[in-house]
Amino acid sequence: MNFLNRLGLRRPGPPRRAAEGRFQIDGVTVINPTRDRRTDATIAVSDGAISGISDTRTEPPSEFAGCFALPGLVDMHVHLPPDNALKLTQAAALLYLLHGVTSVREAGDLDGTAVAAARRLSDEGVHPVPRVFSCGPFVGAGKATFKNTILLADASAAAADAAAARVKATGASFLKFYEGLTELMIRSLERSCEKHGLKMMGHVPAGITYEEARIAEVQHFFGVPEPGTLERDALVNRSCDWHAVDERRMDRIVETTLKYGIANTPTIVTNQRMLCYRDFEAARRHPDMLRVPPFYLDVIWHPDRASNRMARDYLERQVAPAVAKKQRLARKLFDAGAQLYLGTDVAQPFVIPGASLLEEMALFADAGINAEQVWKLATSDAGDRLGVRGLGRIETDAPADILLFRRDPTQAIGNLSSLEAVVAAGRLYRIADLDRALRSSQAWFNSPLIRPLARRGAEQALDRAFGRGQR
Repeated sequence: MNFLNRLGLRRPGPPRRAAEGRFQIDGVTVINPTRDRRTDATIAVSDGAISGISDTRTEPPSEFAGCFALPGLVDMHVHLPPDNALKLTQAAALLYLLHGVTSVREAGDLDGTAVAAARRLSDEGVHPVPRVFSCGPFVGAGKATFKNTILLADASAAAADAAAARVKATGASFLKFYEGLTELMIRSLERSCEKHGLKMMGHVPAGITYEEARIAEVQHFFGVPEPGTLERDALVNRSCDWHAVDERRMDRIVETTLKYGIANTPTIVTNQRMLCYRDFEAARRHPDMLRVPPFYLDVIWHPDRASNRMARDYLERQVAPAVAKKQRLARKLFDAGAQLYLGTDVAQPFVIPGASLLEEMALFADAGINAEQVWKLATSDAGDRLGVRGLGRIETDAPADILLFRRDPTQAIGNLSSLEAVVAAGRLYRIADLDRALRSSQAWFNSPLIRPLARRGAEQALDRAFGRGQR
């Protein structure tokens, strides 16, 4: 059997569940960030929901007595892996849960298979997977970046209604505005989203400013650098070319945000992770990188691919300053009372499921936002946006998504590393068991049979996702 394992002929199984169905977590401090805190409490879980919270009367103390119980984290901007024979959904799910991420918003299914794969895994109930909220296909105009894109021919109500209906039919709750859209198309899509009951989020398209687009929830702070200030018209430049964004420009963004009630999901960690290209070989040896299937570093994120090539001069001149400026703008928006969400853009180079959300939280904290406020953004605020009653809270009848820490992570972001166990959809997993399952997954991806097959599959998947050869 060990020989078969080494060859990769035996696929990794799910992690062991420590509890499910009906169970109690005794002797914990329950924290709903910025709202309430209850010491020496017992949380009762039944059939995937929190059935009650009471004073602890159990003697002797249970396994998790003395822990701090907080709501599961929500990553509001990810791209799940495509569905194929490599069990990528399972591997990503382990990484999310290992870091306390129990819900994700899929911000554009690159090839149209990812959301269905995650939902199927959830329905089977054998392998844990975060709760998934979908934006469905991308909606744009002109030339599609990704194969799974709905293209508008014009700004008519009929075209917008047809696009919104197609997105709704996939089971999505959000419509994502993408590249190529004009201001008139955006306004038309807004009316169609209202008609079809879809929430709105997305890119400020190229050539349009933040103020002109007025998208209800802007991703990546796109549109903040004005089009004429970019070194070239490319996605990476629209993310990184912040040299002309000064205090006056930031104040204008804050003013527009408050006037139109715009929310922002900055995904600052995306830029922070780009800095790994300063020394790719050192970056690939980082412990977090060793937890992802090797084809990401061998193929998808490798600097030899055209889309990943970044000159060191550009990284120092544009990318590093952009991180600091985005932190500054996030703090300004927060202080002004504007809504922020935490997302990561998982699937971008070096942006690791789960670990990247913890880094985004640290970036917000480094910007001067109180740790407990950061927790609120990543839990109850996200849950309110996603529209599930009680999501992001520990209260009766809320979804049983609970994190158990040995040290209070609302007092210091660094205490996130003290995570002991995760309750996801009413099933309790010890971190040690999740880590053991992830190590089995890593060994499978590194086996002599799977590694070369996965590398070739990754190359083909990129071509399919983009609908053509590499950009």
